Amino acid sequence: MSLIRYALLSLLAREPLSGYDIKLQMNDRFAPFWKAGSNQVYPELSKMEKDKLVALAGVEQHTYRPARKIYEITEEGQLALAQWTIQPKEVDKVRDDFLLKAYNSWMIPSEQMIERLEEIKAQHEERLVIYEQKISELTEQFKSSSTHDPMFSSIAVIQFGARYEQLYLDWCNELITKIKNS
Repeated sequence: MSLIRYALLSLLAREPLSGYDIKLQMNDRFAPFWKAGSNQVYPELSKMEKDKLVALAGVEQHTYRPARKIYEITEEGQLALAQWTIQPKEVDKVRDDFLLKAYNSWMIPSEQMIERLEEIKAQHEERLVIYEQKISELTEQFKSSSTHDPMFSSIAVIQFGARYEQLYLDWCNELITKIKNS
């Protein structure tokens, strides 16, 4: 099965959603670490319905918008998602264009490299703020102490994102200091 299917099933395992709501949640919850376009979501939902991984739960009709099909995960979809979740996986390789550029920093005048580092640092600072806001927002909603509550894993993944951003910031600061002191 494709990763887009597992991403869709991951959202539908939490609650029934329309394709539009799935796209919004992907942009809200997954965007920092995983992306999918509308051109992937709707065709995949249709295929998943044929494969009995999701079922049509209903249709929302509003006079000012097109009707929305609401999908829910089936037992077969839950089983497929659970099996995939526990499958072993190799660690992904990091592919970051800026790291490749930093690899060549020895060729660039210090001032220019520091400018690039400050730019990338600002981008990661923005992402860190978004992660921290999301963690705060979800933590307020999460009243359960159960690790089996979907909110628990949502917060855990976002905390990883925040730690990654902080690591990147620390690395940028360290590199800036080294370049300035050389």
